[in-house]
Amino acid sequence: MDFKKFTNPTSKPIGGPLNYKVLKGMEINFQGHRIKPLQTDDPRRLFAWQSQKASSLLPDHPLSGVDEDSFLTSIKASLLDPNPQAVHLRLDHTDTLIGIAGFTDIKWTDLQAKTYFFLDPDRSDDAAHFGRYCSIILHLLMKCAFTVLLLDKISIETAGSEIMLVHTIEASGFRREAEFKDYAQVKGRNVSMIYASCTKEDYFRVFPNP
Repeated sequence: MDFKKFTNPTSKPIGGPLNYKVLKGMEINFQGHRIKPLQTDDPRRLFAWQSQKASSLLPDHPLSGVDEDSFLTSIKASLLDPNPQAVHLRLDHTDTLIGIAGFTDIKWTDLQAKTYFFLDPDRSDDAAHFGRYCSIILHLLMKCAFTVLLLDKISIETAGSEIMLVHTIEASGFRREAEFKDYAQVKGRNVSMIYASCTKEDYFRVFPNP
């Protein structure tokens, strides 16, 4: 994959928000962090970060094995869809882009989806604060899933080697459902994949007035 075009200083950002009709102009804030629609020029920075962290992604992560152009095209094609298969969002901290998050494999008939997030390397490599970042982002994603998209269940997948992330996922209200041994190679070694989920009932039991 050629990432030079993602960091070319002469390329001009298109600008403008990528507003999904299904989100109805949503913005959700929590502890100085926010999820909102991506800006059209956000993928340039996201894929520059992705090039640094590609070896740490599971093969079915939404940013694994895709390029900026196809990613942006797929988003634009689904903005007006009342039932998009995926929704990708901007992660902000004090109005600064810090990553991407969203939902994929959305099954509207069952009201279920997978969720994910990807942080800029400065934050994902910050061992002292990584758990807090993840906890805040998971809270934002759960609120979006259950109060905006009105889903019944979301799931998340992560490498078993990401011990802090696994702990934070479970501490945030997700329940581990399965572990798949030797699921993929991450950073040159075989790792398991942890599959965990959270239901709308579980969420509202903990946050009755989100």
